[in-house]
Amino acid sequence: MSDPAPGRGGASRPRSVAGFVRARRAGWERLGALVEQVGAGRLTVAEVEELDRQYRRVLGDLSLARTSFPGTDAEGYLAQLAARSFAALYRRRRGGWDRAVALLRSEGPAEVVGHRGALALAAGLMLGGLLLGALATALDPEGFAWLVPAGVREALAARRLWTDDLLTAAPGLAGGAIARNNLSVAALCFALGLTGGVGTALLLIGNGALLGAVLVAAWRAGLGPGLAGFVAAHGPVELSALVLAGQAGFVLAAGLVTPGEWPRREALARRGREAARILALVAPLLLLVAAVEATVSPAGRFPLPARVGLGLGLAVAAWTYLWRAGRAAASARAEGAGRGSSR
Repeated sequence: MSDPAPGRGGASRPRSVAGFVRARRAGWERLGALVEQVGAGRLTVAEVEELDRQYRRVLGDLSLARTSFPGTDAEGYLAQLAARSFAALYRRRRGGWDRAVALLRSEGPAEVVGHRGALALAAGLMLGGLLLGALATALDPEGFAWLVPAGVREALAARRLWTDDLLTAAPGLAGGAIARNNLSVAALCFALGLTGGVGTALLLIGNGALLGAVLVAAWRAGLGPGLAGFVAAHGPVELSALVLAGQAGFVLAAGLVTPGEWPRREALARRGREAARILALVAPLLLLVAAVEATVSPAGRFPLPARVGLGLGLAVAAWTYLWRAGRAAASARAEGAGRGSSR
């Protein structure tokens, strides 16, 4: 690195965080690239030695950032980089299956907890859209009939639930179609983060408004209890998955809108990786939703209390797991960075 490591003789302290980032960024990026190569299992002996050198320099930079620039994006980035480097140097190598398990057990939940603001925004927009759609349809059913899809309106006019069609389809076929549709919506919600979050916000509000309008329309047609019974088993988890996809979209958008001390392209790449870890949690949730929606939800043999209990139980279990695993992973990451900086 062209700039001497902090704390060594002759090293001058940067006067601003922007100057600090400019002077040290090349070394940080190189260390990040080496850590990524460790995960792929493609590191030579010389690169391992370079990884160790760059890691120790980053520890010095982290110490300086905590002293001179506390609370900045640079300090947070260096703490994460130090923790990842420590794990790459001193923990056993993980195979592909181990990495997938780590993503679901710690890395993904840690991002969910670490971006609580984006999570609250996504949940608030979804809830706001639901209330808006429900209120608009209740106050002016004719004026806001466009909120309800045409097929749903036709079914309600015939005094039947459109969800009855699922009873005539094989569970495997119905579940596959449901999973594909839900995964497409979640992926779109994430990708629209590239609009600065505007597209993600509109999609969340729109889906919430659609749900609210359909619920009120069904209730006015005398089919509310039947629809509530249908969505009870899978609805809470499905909405949770969409909120997580929205959170991922807003995290991605943050790289564009608020890059902090980083160049926008680099901030976008960093936030994109964090958002992708959140999105990875959505897929298993939606597969579970598809299985429940195709089997339990349309089945009359399951009483309503059982479906309500299942839906709420699955949602509570999912959020409890994400929150506990996320907090534990964040604590372990901070502990790893602390151990590294004390070496």
